[in-house]
Amino acid sequence: MPMYEFTCPACDKTFEELIFTSSDEADVTCPTCKSKNVRKQLSAFAVGSESFSGGDYGGGCATGSCCPGGSCGL
Repeated sequence: MPMYEFTCPACDKTFEELIFTSSDEADVTCPTCKSKNVRKQLSAFAVGSESFSGGDYGGGCATGSCCPGGSCGL
């Protein structure tokens, strides 16, 4: 399921919300202050239960350590 992270400028809280369609995004409200003026945040994606920037990937693709032979193109 698509989980998105939002920030509320009114109360400076960050929260997650399930969004199924683009019209659902218009209905997102801050659970703390109930403001509808929220902003979707850019989040790192996850692979299983580990984030791409950490976990078992050895610190990232700059060294080629996250992909066999460094061939992932990142």
